[in-house]
Amino acid sequence: MLYNVGMYREEHAAGPEAGGEHEPPDRSGGGAERWLASALDAMEMAQAEEVPRSEVEAAVGLLGRIQARAASMLCTLAREVEVSDPDSYPPEVLRQGARMSGRQAKQMARLAGQLPDLPAVEGLLASGDIPFDNARMLGNAAEKCGPEAVEADDELLRQSAQLPADTFGRRVRDWINQKLVESGLDPIERQRRVREAKLWVEDSTGLGVLMAKLPSPQFNHVQQAVDARYLRLLQRDAEGGGDPEMVRTPHQRKADVVYELLTGLDAVNGEPLEEGAGGAARRRPQLVITADIGVIDGTDPKGHCEIIGAGPAPRNVLRSLSPDTELCGMIFNRPGRVLWMGRRQRLGNAAQRLAVAVRDGGCFECGAPMHLCELHHVREWHRRGGSTDVDNLVAVCRRHHRWLETENLAVRWTGGRWEARPRDGPP
Repeated sequence: MLYNVGMYREEHAAGPEAGGEHEPPDRSGGGAERWLASALDAMEMAQAEEVPRSEVEAAVGLLGRIQARAASMLCTLAREVEVSDPDSYPPEVLRQGARMSGRQAKQMARLAGQLPDLPAVEGLLASGDIPFDNARMLGNAAEKCGPEAVEADDELLRQSAQLPADTFGRRVRDWINQKLVESGLDPIERQRRVREAKLWVEDSTGLGVLMAKLPSPQFNHVQQAVDARYLRLLQRDAEGGGDPEMVRTPHQRKADVVYELLTGLDAVNGEPLEEGAGGAARRRPQLVITADIGVIDGTDPKGHCEIIGAGPAPRNVLRSLSPDTELCGMIFNRPGRVLWMGRRQRLGNAAQRLAVAVRDGGCFECGAPMHLCELHHVREWHRRGGSTDVDNLVAVCRRHHRWLETENLAVRWTGGRWEARPRDGPP
């Protein structure tokens, strides 16, 4: 059961004797013992022969909640160490005592200092309803936008209890950018100011290293070019008759992609690429920007504007587009281009891909960018006679498309988002 944010606020809003202070979450020994006993029972059940999958998943969920509660307790102890001995260094105490890495110890100590200003977040972590990583990201959001903004957003807190850390990380990033835009700041301009690239040679290996930090719209273009070229190299490596010694690992293949895109030369033989300096790999990338009509015509200076895959953007991003940019308009009040095709065609068209990109932003399961996604029929085409209509299509990356099939899962709209659920009945 997810922790109820509203109930937590009601119970703790007044504090002891209506003094307005929040009581610390209950961490009594008896409660901890009951949780541990339940966890041990769950582990034994999960290790039994032919245990139902639902019971295994329940055991995993319970152990995850215990892990979150343990993180909450460590945060409390980190604060108590600092109070009892101001000369101590809490990250080092955590690193030594809990045998965690220095990086993880610093993250935990940092969150420990943020939680007193985030009582709802502290309550969610203490009850085991949100994982440590999600609590840490909420703490980072509070540093950038203020703890009051985080605490006041019930939807953000609920999502922290529902979404895995990687998906929630993208949600928090977009939330922060939106808050910055609303306050008059330009997150993309801030990224431009701190963009950088470095090239150096490692002393230990002699390998050259290239590192670059790019504003999100430029990175979106680079990522599309890299992914397109990577697929071409993957197809080439998969062809029969090749030398087994020349088969590249994914990391080696991506390194060759970067070399080829920068130089226009084949990474294996050094010859100019057949398609000419990257050719198809340098195809024009697609950047999808959604904006309220008031942003476009200038009548609503506070209207919403977003770059799909990069997050909320200031409305002046429209003025920064190059003169040769191709624009495609989409109006959502009435049907315009054909987005509902029934059973006449199985594969979605370009207009439907664009509409799904605007709605989903990427893979519904992992958030992979739209150029790596396929359109999946929610009511499946072969199994259930589903139609190729935009409201029956969902974005899913290739890896999770295969995952849906191998795990016998179906996609359902649940709680305001797409979720993978076991299929009803046999295939």
